[in-house]
Amino acid sequence: MDEILVSVEQMASAVASKTFELEPSRLHLFLDWLVSHSSMVRGSKAIQLETGGREQVELKLKAWFQSLPTDGLAWEYSLLLGEIAWWRDLNSSSFALHPQEVGN
Repeated sequence: MDEILVSVEQMASAVASKTFELEPSRLHLFLDWLVSHSSMVRGSKAIQLETGGREQVELKLKAWFQSLPTDGLAWEYSLLLGEIAWWRDLNSSSFALHPQEVGN
């Protein structure tokens, strides 16, 4: 069990680190997706983000990963990394900036 806990901590840290490498508009859109996605995953607790800081996201990811069934943990981790890469590589003309992001 301790091995899984260490892995969960490492996965949460890796996902949070990659997440906060995104530019602000992509970061916001990814975090919106993450909250929505986590609420639809059967057998887990949804992620609720009051703030968007890296440490907060990492703590929420860790708790969410711990709530996942073991057989789904690796799949979700891979999905999140793929989703981050998708947002990073998405042509900026393919999505509209949120009003608060315009001019930054």
